Amino acid sequence: MNKNMKWEKLVQIDEQWVSDHLTRQHNAEDAKIKIRGYSIKFSGNILDFNAISTFVAESIHKFVYSPGKIKELGEIKALMQAQKYFGKKNPDTDGKYGELLLFLLVESVLKCPMVAHKITTLSNTRDQVKGGDGIFLGDYEYQAGKYHPACLIGESKIMDGFAASVDDALDSLDRFHNERSSPQFSVTEFMVAKQSLSGDFDIDYVYDCLTPGSEAFQKNILVHPVFLMYNTSGIDTIEKEALTQIMAEELIKEYFIKRGNEHFRLIQDKIMKWENLQKVYLDFFIIPVNNVRKFRNTVYYQIHGVQYEG
Repeated sequence: MNKNMKWEKLVQIDEQWVSDHLTRQHNAEDAKIKIRGYSIKFSGNILDFNAISTFVAESIHKFVYSPGKIKELGEIKALMQAQKYFGKKNPDTDGKYGELLLFLLVESVLKCPMVAHKITTLSNTRDQVKGGDGIFLGDYEYQAGKYHPACLIGESKIMDGFAASVDDALDSLDRFHNERSSPQFSVTEFMVAKQSLSGDFDIDYVYDCLTPGSEAFQKNILVHPVFLMYNTSGIDTIEKEALTQIMAEELIKEYFIKRGNEHFRLIQDKIMKWENLQKVYLDFFIIPVNNVRKFRNTVYYQIHGVQYEG
């Protein structure tokens, strides 16, 4: 076991982006469930996606390539090549936007680096066979001030409704654990990850961490970080009522005071349906918006410089 691995130093995404573009509104936890509620900062009294979408688009090469590969290619070429990974696919149905937000949040907030980058899927048309939306390793804070080595397999959903997004995410994660599909999905996930390990890590150790049965693998707890973005008419109401940015930020804070605990209780209730998921750690990042389609299309435009023409 490599006890000298400094995971936090291997993350590519600085936490400053969260402070620049998001406001931490709510957090709650029990033994194995955490939720972290964020709002996108208002521009005046309007929830504007341009600033956060610009940052997201400027980060795609870090999602696709390891730091070493980016250094080899150069920032500009790496960014241009990364655009090919995203391609000119309908943003309404492209799941990579949620994966990208998940990557940015896990690295910056949880300080756990992505260990298998996306470049291998440039030529892999069957990428969707892979179960998770990112695989990370690191020291996970499972209780206040208490850390444990962990393997993190993510899931992301950008959908119309909160309850539906939770159902979809938990159903997707259960594929790793139920008696019918878990052998296929867990083996495939780790196999794909090991084929695309970043050379910036201790490869032998990371390989062991992703090899079921090894000592390093067995030392890790399993965490599922989950990114959820959902539509709510509450933000439309805020935009109509607020006269200034300060008023809008006060109203979104009130929204979370009411809805934050509802989010947590709903997740706690829904998890009762998935017995296998009660055994692992679930860490939710939740961002409400008023138009998920507009968010997706804004990110698409910032990546490609043109609107999507379907």
